[in-house]
Amino acid sequence: MHRKITIGDIINFLYPTIFTIIIFLLANKLNCSYKVKGMNNVLSSIITFTSIVIAFYTSMYGILITIKDSRIMKEIRQNHVNGIFKYQLYESLIISFIVLILSIFLQISINYSGKLEEILFECWVFCVSYFAFSTYRIINLLLKIIFATDAQEQISKNEKSEEQKRQQLHHINKLNRQEKNN
Repeated sequence: MHRKITIGDIINFLYPTIFTIIIFLLANKLNCSYKVKGMNNVLSSIITFTSIVIAFYTSMYGILITIKDSRIMKEIRQNHVNGIFKYQLYESLIISFIVLILSIFLQISINYSGKLEEILFECWVFCVSYFAFSTYRIINLLLKIIFATDAQEQISKNEKSEEQKRQQLHHINKLNRQEKNN
């Protein structure tokens, strides 16, 4: 059984692309170029940041594996959104690697002038923009899952402790009755 696609699903799916196109067009209108002073520093920063994001994804995927039987992960599967979720995870990881590779190539080719460098720069601007919005979307989703899981576990612990309190109260009452009978 397939889940009905909502307007929220469409917006969630499309907003990285829409904002990326806007930024790309704006960069072209402003005549942004790889020849700007300090571009090498920008590329170094993007390479570092992208590497950190890839490491974050890797650690979050490890956490997802450990919570695969949690209530929220079961709800994701029951509501048939695991396909969308999986797609967004792959998309974010793939665009991260693309940005990393493009940044490295651009850092090497920045000392040359030509049409290839201009095309590479335009691809880089597009991919970095998409990376930013895609990363925001998936990190937001992953954090919601992690914190929802933590909240559910806390609720479960509280429910258990309430049950334990009732059992203790019952045990105390039982001891009080035995004491009165003696």
